[in-house]
Amino acid sequence: MNDEIKGHDLHHPGHDEQLLRELHEAESMIIGAVLMEPGVLDELTLEEKHFTLVKNRLIFKAMKGLQKKRLEINLVMVVEELGDDIENVGGVQFLLALANYCPTTVNIEQYEQIVLKYYELSLIKNSAHHFLNAYTPESAQGLYKALIDMHTNTITDEETKDDIIMDLYESLYMERDGLPGVSTGFESLNALTGGWKEGELIILAARPSMGKTAFAIQLAWECTREQGVSMVFSLEMSSRQIMQRLLSSITDINMMKWQNPYKYLTKDEMPRMHGAMNAVYKAKLELSQNGMITLPEIRQRIMNLKREYPTEPFLVVIDYLQLINVKERFDRHDLAIGHITKQLKGMAKEFGIPIILLSQLSRGVESRDDKRPRLSDLRDSGNIEQDADVVLFLYRDDYYYPDSKNEREVEVKIAKNRNGPVGTVKLEFVREFGRFLGGNGATGGRYHDSGLNDEKGRNWDVGDGVCEERVGVSD
Repeated sequence: MNDEIKGHDLHHPGHDEQLLRELHEAESMIIGAVLMEPGVLDELTLEEKHFTLVKNRLIFKAMKGLQKKRLEINLVMVVEELGDDIENVGGVQFLLALANYCPTTVNIEQYEQIVLKYYELSLIKNSAHHFLNAYTPESAQGLYKALIDMHTNTITDEETKDDIIMDLYESLYMERDGLPGVSTGFESLNALTGGWKEGELIILAARPSMGKTAFAIQLAWECTREQGVSMVFSLEMSSRQIMQRLLSSITDINMMKWQNPYKYLTKDEMPRMHGAMNAVYKAKLELSQNGMITLPEIRQRIMNLKREYPTEPFLVVIDYLQLINVKERFDRHDLAIGHITKQLKGMAKEFGIPIILLSQLSRGVESRDDKRPRLSDLRDSGNIEQDADVVLFLYRDDYYYPDSKNEREVEVKIAKNRNGPVGTVKLEFVREFGRFLGGNGATGGRYHDSGLNDEKGRNWDVGDGVCEERVGVSD
């Protein structure tokens, strides 16, 4: 049989004879398995392009053609479907040899993985060859895409229907501790969201100076306090500024003292700052300050960190949407924004992590009497609202009305929650420390678990009137 399978084209990962023999054997086993048991073709994800031998490509193409026409796949029908190409595949004798080559279909999945792996390696080899010869940004992008596509294919492990049903069945009889997602650090907010869940894209939006960056930093820190991993992409501030804000929030030390800490820090504050620095140093918190970062670069850094910590709770914060650099050209700005949110939603699902994406609000808020944000206030709101699982707005009454009695109160409004209720949580914002507190001055608000009183999600009791607008699940 090996003597009959000759003549491969340039589509292969290398010139190692043993490697090629393994690859060609896998291809032959697959075609032989289909001839033996045609039903296995329905289970294969392979396409014609994945085969390295030209004759195998032609035969597989004929098989897929018969499948599409809903005709029986057997030796006679394959010969008829091949037509004039029968001589190009080595004639009927070659087909007979293939039909007798595979003794069983049991290992067809392993043979398919071999073919797919070497196909991906061939793409990388060809892209690398092109890059070394052309050495242009376009050729570099092609090589990067080939590497990313290979990783994406290898990490994809889609749950089957049986897996999902079994997991849901077990959940009926097993009480699970903790939250479904990453803790926000505020019990009142956890009650509405269940924490930040895997695969979610969370939009955090507000007008300037409302505290959205400080809030996002605190959310990232809360994840690390729960033995999790956080990655903060700051496209506006430097990593040093982010770190200073975090340390001030942890220690309750005025942020202005970072202008000259040796001079301004008191004897009592110095050991607190040392302790906070030690805690942050040990925490699994990564910072990135590239103001020109692109989506592929964001994806690569997430992928690298996720490989290092595959099982820990994971949270990504990006500050902010409108500063992400897009290489592609779009006719309108809203299309570019839609491309970004769609890609980030895809990353959240691919890596099984929540991504918090900060966003600006339009100036239309300022022209209204009621300046509380609405979904329509999101810049290019249609695309953002469509891709987001959760949309949160921050609002401070004292920002617009200096004489307001609610000097430190911040409303965190959940305007959209794809998998839960919407509502408003009231927190306290201590601006000089850049720190948010729950309604009782603790890390989070008090929560009395009374459950949901009806199917619409009304009467969430999250303690001391902290939650308002309890109107059920948003679409």
